[in-house]
Formats: sequence, structure tokens, C-alpha cells
Amino acid sequence: MKFDGKVVLITGGAEKAGKIFAIEFARAGADLVISHCNMPQQAAQTKKEIEELGRKCLTVEANNRNVNQIKIMVDKIRSYYGRLDVIVHNASNFNDQPIEKVTEEVWNSSIEIILKGAFFLSQAAAPLMLESGGGKVIALIGNSYYENWPNFIPHSIAKVGLAKLMQLLAITYSPYIQCNALCPASFLDSGSGDGILERRGEQLLNNGKSIMVNGVELFRGDSYDVAEALLFLASSSNYINGAVIPLDAGKSLI
Repeated sequence: MKFDGKVVLITGGAEKAGKIFAIEFARAGADLVISHCNMPQQAAQTKKEIEELGRKCLTVEANNRNVNQIKIMVDKIRSYYGRLDVIVHNASNFNDQPIEKVTEEVWNSSIEIILKGAFFLSQAAAPLMLESGGGKVIALIGNSYYENWPNFIPHSIAKVGLAKLMQLLAITYSPYIQCNALCPASFLDSGSGDGILERRGEQLLNNGKSIMVNGVELFRGDSYDVAEALLFLASSSNYINGAVIPLDAGKSLI
């Protein structure tokens, strides 16, 4: 999984898991683009750490809800690098409300940040990717594809829609751009926290490193395990296209 000469864009890559994904791509030889929404200090720190690895990093403030900002970001990538090889749709929010408290603004924020932004970024970036012969687009979906979360309806609808978007784009841009969806279960250092799992009656074991679900103990990964899967999909055969892949130690089978 070598990415020398490749350019990787990670939305929401300035902090948390997105930052780890970016650094792991840099370790594999990629140059990075990090988009963020009003996180200049975090983005600057991530850029510094990537550059210390000997890789380039372009940071761009681009709100996924703002199509014009997305288009400007793609223009900046073209001017700075002249190419784009991989997109990781990582930017997300995590609205936690019971159904009676879901407002129009909550609904719109989930749909726009998670789904609308990914669509218009893919649309704007595809021509640049095609100029270099193609590339890979990977969307992070999470638990929502395989599990039903009553307190996260707008979030879940947006994430499932994002998985379907990857399938549609896989056919739209075949055979040049491969688009896949990765569905990690709640991992150790994910932004959702462990309280959500405990509310669902899922018992955490070994300081959260495993989880008991319906009497079956399952391994819990972390951001680095998710990053490993992202690097695999970003460098894999073009035969993997339009896939929705669970990353959950078998939780979706129970």
C-alpha cells in the first residue's frame, strides 16, 4: 500500500479520527489535502505533523454545506497539486436526539454535511481525477448501514444515503473511478463515545477493547484499524467497486 506521487483528500481531516487517517496516508507516501470547517489551529497542527513526515499538505477551509466552498477547494487542489487520486468522505456530524426533538435544522444539518457535501465534492472532483486516469472514492458510513439507531434518525438516513451514493457513482464513473463504502462499528477512539453502546445494552469488556453482543464477545478496533482498511481500498484492485463493506469484527452477522 504505497502512495508515492498520489494526492489524497480527507474531508474533516483536521482532528480526531480524520487526522489519524491523514497521517497514515502520509506515512504510506501520499501528499494530503485536509478540508475543515472553522478549525484553523487543528488543521495547522495536522499539516505540521504531515510535513514532518516529508509529505506535502494543503489545508482548506470548506464547509460541506456550502457548494461554492467545495468547488473553490477543488480549484485550489488543481492549482496546488494538479491532480487528485483519492477522496475519503469523512466529514460528518452526530446529532443525538429522540425523534420528537428532531427539528428541521437538525435534519438539514445531517443531510447537508454528510450527503449533500459528498455528492457535490464528488461531482466537482471527478474531472480532476479523470485527468490522471481515475482514482478511488471511499465514504465512511459507520454503524448506520447495518444497525437501527432510534436516536440518530437524520444521521442514519444521511449515512445510508451516502452508501447508496457510492454505489451510484461506482457505475457512473466506471471503469475509471472506484467508489466504495466502509462501515466501521463504533471503534475505540471514535467520536460517538461508549455511552451510546451502553445505552443499547452492549457490554464493554477489557477497557472497551472488546464488546459483548448477544452473548458473543467481539474485538473493537480503533482509528488505526479503520485507516488500514481505508489504505487497502485506496490501493486495491479496480475490481472492488460499489461495495458496502462492514468493519465490525462480525457484529453485523449477529
